Amino acid sequence: MKFTDVKLKLLESNSFADIHAGVANNFYSPKEPIFSEKEKNLADLLIKEIKKGSVFRKKIEGVSSDFNEDFLDDVVSYVQLNGLSEKLPSKNDFIFLFDALNNLVSKIKFIVDKHLFSEYVLYNSIGLRQFSFFSLDEDLEELMINSPKSVFVFHKKYGMCRVEIEVSDKDLDDVIQKIALTIKKNFGGSNAVLDARLPDGSRVNATVSELSPTGSTLTIRKFSVIPLTILDLIENGTISSEAAGFLWLMVDGMGNSPQNVLVAGGTASGKTTFLNILSNFVRLSDRIISIEDTIELSLLARENWVALESRSNPNAEVLMDSLLKNAMRMRPDRLIIGEVRGSEALSLFNAMDTGHQGCMGTIHANNAREAVVKLQEKPLSVPESMIPLLDLIVVMQRRYSKERGMQRRITQIVELSRMDDKVLFGSLFEFDEKSDSLKRTGISGTLLEEIAKNNSISKAVVMNEIIIRKKILEWMISQDIRKPLEVLEVIDTYYYNPEKVLKTITETN
Repeated sequence: MKFTDVKLKLLESNSFADIHAGVANNFYSPKEPIFSEKEKNLADLLIKEIKKGSVFRKKIEGVSSDFNEDFLDDVVSYVQLNGLSEKLPSKNDFIFLFDALNNLVSKIKFIVDKHLFSEYVLYNSIGLRQFSFFSLDEDLEELMINSPKSVFVFHKKYGMCRVEIEVSDKDLDDVIQKIALTIKKNFGGSNAVLDARLPDGSRVNATVSELSPTGSTLTIRKFSVIPLTILDLIENGTISSEAAGFLWLMVDGMGNSPQNVLVAGGTASGKTTFLNILSNFVRLSDRIISIEDTIELSLLARENWVALESRSNPNAEVLMDSLLKNAMRMRPDRLIIGEVRGSEALSLFNAMDTGHQGCMGTIHANNAREAVVKLQEKPLSVPESMIPLLDLIVVMQRRYSKERGMQRRITQIVELSRMDDKVLFGSLFEFDEKSDSLKRTGISGTLLEEIAKNNSISKAVVMNEIIIRKKILEWMISQDIRKPLEVLEVIDTYYYNPEKVLKTITETN
């Protein structure tokens, strides 16, 4: 046994897996759901029949005589009609089948957890099958299959974990082909790389076995069904309520002066998640055009939102830069770029220069200075004189310690300004290691004065607005307001009827 194979202490045991500490990586050991023998036998039978497209005829104790025909009509037929034996289900397909199956098994008394039973059957028949644990465990962010014998996941709390599972080359290739059929792309031969998104929004990348000596590879980054809100980040220590109130004010600009913001960070630091959260501070009356390589943003119930996605097809390529230039002709109030990485950077700064306020995006950089250097280098090529058109850089980092587990933290909020065409950096908030929190530095910057001027109010009023918005966020946490749409409702209600929100806070306190 290699020293990297040695398991150390048990970190967590749940219904999905046992998680052990390790020397190089933690270990994630998937568990089969704990079913009784009768439950397991029925689950295996249903999985087999869904795959075959048939229905069993024998009588099973505890299962009504009507179940067989109802299962054929409501589940098996739907799978066959929609070709779900060969491709993955869309979100609507899965919800329909889950509701149908859950309704059928609700009448079977020996099935204890109807919800888990239905999920297990569907994920193992029309889902990712051997990798169904990835779909079931909400704490898993990413699945990385380096080869059939080398599988890893990224856990929200425990970081990178080696998965104790082995699959055959055929099983892995079957899963990849199923994904390719789902998104209607060819995979194999001259189409050696697959890069796209699944029906549920998850990002997927695969390479053929000829490109790697260990076989085919597959990487899936899970799309969160229920998006995080700013309240979740305040509670888990990613950001302070004061900094959150400040950014709320910056993104909104009190209606007249929204600031241009880039979120910087390394791989999987939470940049896109935080960009999504910031977008919820944009008023519902504003028209948003978002542009991404692969769509990841989810702007909830927003009606006046157009999501554009670049296309990498060699015969009909559409670049992000082309989409951004086109978006400027679509009368946007806000432009949001998923990640600035090429010539679209200069187009974005040209948009800022021509009066498009409140532009937002992400950039791959570890701090504000690195982000500014990257913006000026090829292929982004933004002139130094244009850099101060960007108002704020928010820096995110991913950290792991054995004591605290995996954490994401905002480590800097930096204001950019100019002096004689030179870029000046004003660090308004800095991360304090000792207290594990984001703290104001005491530098006031110029943005508050700018917002005050553009709204014809005093700077003192603007500063008080940060306090009010901080108070609203803390009140929502105290009232256990958590659902994204509920949070959005409070935020937008404050825009058109602030007295109502503040009165509610006073009465409940």
